[in-house]
Amino acid sequence: MKSKKRFRGFSGFDLKCLAMILMVLDHIHYFFGFTGRIPLLFSQLGRLSGWLFLFCTAEGFAHTSNRRRYVLRCYIIAAAMGLIQYAIQFFGWTRADGFFPANNIFATFLLCFLLWQGLDELKKKRWLIGIGLLALPWAGYFLFASLPLTLVPYAYFLQCTLFPLPFLNEGGIYYLIGGFLLYALRQHRAVQLSVFTLTIGGLYALVLGQMNFSFIEVLTVGYEWMGLFAVGFMALYNGRRGPRNQRFFYWFYPAHIYLFYILSCLMI
Repeated sequence: MKSKKRFRGFSGFDLKCLAMILMVLDHIHYFFGFTGRIPLLFSQLGRLSGWLFLFCTAEGFAHTSNRRRYVLRCYIIAAAMGLIQYAIQFFGWTRADGFFPANNIFATFLLCFLLWQGLDELKKKRWLIGIGLLALPWAGYFLFASLPLTLVPYAYFLQCTLFPLPFLNEGGIYYLIGGFLLYALRQHRAVQLSVFTLTIGGLYALVLGQMNFSFIEVLTVGYEWMGLFAVGFMALYNGRRGPRNQRFFYWFYPAHIYLFYILSCLMI
């Protein structure tokens, strides 16, 4: 008799595929929501994708055999996407309704890389380097915020391309705090996911409480909290990388964004 295959959890590849599907649903709503024909559910489900990608990226950063190449690849894509975003605004290539794609999750990953490398340096008791890396993103942001108005346009160009900054990144402060926790506690899965859920859930609850949303608005306007459902899939991660055709995910992200943007410009 043939034995039934037992479910052994999700590999990193499996989680990325799931995240990619949810991301596409989210971006269909993001780019084509103006038609009034795309259900809000697409975007609500899409809240899980960013956290799943961040979880997989933390694992990839920890396990990669060539961390410099790993970071450089993300940096090049982030800089290129930032340059395209800046060019769309500078040359007036925005959509007829003024919309332009502000997506650049790779810039968020780069900020997390600094924090993660800082943690690793502290573990090696390289205190000065570790503290410096942890402080660098925040120092850059406060420097940006203190610049005279005459320099802001130039600084904005650098922030879009070469020097991504906290608060201005995709996902905002939530992704940086969440990414920090996912990496710092990754060797203790139950603790990692519990602390992550309580911390990020608490931040979402605090913000929603300040906005005084009604129950319906919490579901239809302030639904970022739905991303916490990604924890269920993180808990099923089996620690395996899966198939090695990982480069597909790097190029699919910018390719589908600009394809959707062009199509939305033609449709509107």
